Amino acid sequence: MKIAVIGDVMLDEYAFGNVERISPEAPVPVFLYKSSKFMPGGAANVALNLVRLGFEVYLFGIIGEDEDGNRLANLCEDLGINFRFYKGSLRTLKKTRLLAKHHHVLRIDYEEKFSESDAYGLLDLININVDAVVVSNYDKGTVIPETLNFVRKKFPDKLKAIDPKSLIWEARGFDIVKPNLSEISSALHRKLLSIEDVLQASREIFNTLKPEALISTMGDRGMWIITYNREIYVPAYRREVYDITGAGDTVLAWVVWGRLQNLDWEEIGRWSAKAAAVSVSKLGAYAPTIDEVLKEFPTL
Repeated sequence: MKIAVIGDVMLDEYAFGNVERISPEAPVPVFLYKSSKFMPGGAANVALNLVRLGFEVYLFGIIGEDEDGNRLANLCEDLGINFRFYKGSLRTLKKTRLLAKHHHVLRIDYEEKFSESDAYGLLDLININVDAVVVSNYDKGTVIPETLNFVRKKFPDKLKAIDPKSLIWEARGFDIVKPNLSEISSALHRKLLSIEDVLQASREIFNTLKPEALISTMGDRGMWIITYNREIYVPAYRREVYDITGAGDTVLAWVVWGRLQNLDWEEIGRWSAKAAAVSVSKLGAYAPTIDEVLKEFPTL
């Protein structure tokens, strides 16, 4: 099966080093750099998760005309992700995480929001026949309301899933909508303190958007899956948490996988939660395979 992923692509850098002293110039640690590891991030991590699930994936995003963009393109090629990148007017999105003895010391973000003209330029590259479309929005300018209109018009009969960020209310017409707790709270302009608060908020969003399923993720408190006739609470599976980076990307990819496998929503929730548990137990935005999830959780 073929899947198109459209969204904010990023380069994730993990810089390893040691912190053994405080700077004489200011009361800050001195990070002695040793080496770096690079991985695809953002929408590119969603694409990698889908590749690891056995799909033929086509990734569409915006990069700059720079070394980081070239590095991201080379990574995608090495990892089996088909890609078409629009070269925009700004630098490639990049997050650098400084790690010392497995401790996250600092994150450095290199980013500016892409222009609407860049977002429209990307849409001109999307001309492919696929079985499903996934939109991964990180609010960096790649995904705008017209992107969602484009997907609805171009792929009317295909499965459409979205991680909407700030575009929750523009996501009508998508089959799967996967906001997180922060995004739901922002969309409704109120704090959501309990799991029951999130359920009520999810009902309100579901009743407005009317997707096939609304997936409301709550980090270590699990997730709600709301459909037209069911409200399913899926607990988070406890594992030692090493790095929560990319867990939402993993959930989105596994929900799409489960839906295309025609699993019921309770099964989809269990698979997705267990895949996320494996992901957060690894360094960085880790994309687990089915075999890895089965090894960690022999009974699903």
